[in-house]
Amino acid sequence: MDYFDMHCDTIYELSSYALYCKAGGTLLKNDGQLDLTRTARYGHYAQMFALFCGASPIQTKEEAHIRFTHLLQTAHNAFAACSDRLMHCKTADDFHTAERQEKAAAFLSVEGAELLQSEADIQAAIDAGVRIVTLTWNHRSCYGCGASFDNDAGLTEKGVQFAQSLSQRGVFLDVSHLSERGFWDLTECIPGPIVATHSNSRAICPHVRNLTDAQFRAVIQRSGLVGINLYVPFLTQRRRANALDILRHIEHFCELGGENHLCIGADWDGCDRLPDGIDDVTGMERLAEILAQHGYSDIQIQNLMYDNAKRFVTANF
Repeated sequence: MDYFDMHCDTIYELSSYALYCKAGGTLLKNDGQLDLTRTARYGHYAQMFALFCGASPIQTKEEAHIRFTHLLQTAHNAFAACSDRLMHCKTADDFHTAERQEKAAAFLSVEGAELLQSEADIQAAIDAGVRIVTLTWNHRSCYGCGASFDNDAGLTEKGVQFAQSLSQRGVFLDVSHLSERGFWDLTECIPGPIVATHSNSRAICPHVRNLTDAQFRAVIQRSGLVGINLYVPFLTQRRRANALDILRHIEHFCELGGENHLCIGADWDGCDRLPDGIDDVTGMERLAEILAQHGYSDIQIQNLMYDNAKRFVTANF
């Protein structure tokens, strides 16, 4: 099977900021949830690697610059060390080349726009191929506020200007983590697609990080993309989850007309609680089996696992 995942924090775990992978390792092989040794099982594999702003709030522009620079260099080093099997992709053409060469396609995104507080760093991100930027993480920042901090707080004036500037430069704004008020502010200030790279349905699991039906419809009306997140608290209010909980989110979004706008944004290496039977990136094979057992066709499974994300990248990158 093919697999295109829209969000992981593996670069952060390979950096000096690592939260979980204390034993170190490389992109080729590590003790986290994702490496290229395990993804080699997939026919075509593409991954959006996030440059994560960090669990502790950024206090100054200088701190933002230091974190961003370190994470970007970590990504460059990781990609270069695996260049025999991975291609750093900045455009749709790069992606298609990686497919033809049967290499993993590696894209970069930014999770937490507070990493980008200078024009030089914004341009460096764009030059590195960053085409998706999450406006906030869980904290309040100079641009807006995370849903988990204050769901009623909107974008700041600086956040509106930042979003408009990125949109004009061909960068897509990611609303995962963003407050609900900030989400609607964003829809009013930029045209075109928006994405939620790793967010689930609030109707199925009433966590503030999940999307309401109205938000989901707004994303698909703009020809956007939503990635299903595997973090247990976003799947269910129970202590443990399984593949059927993932299926419930997928089915609900499909009922809202989103079948061609769904993909996976598992949040590998960014969460410490995964559904039973899905311990790492190899678990996508198990999810595909569950989908098939519940009547999903090969085409529907291929769309969810790869083709929907591929079409978005082909059309927009």
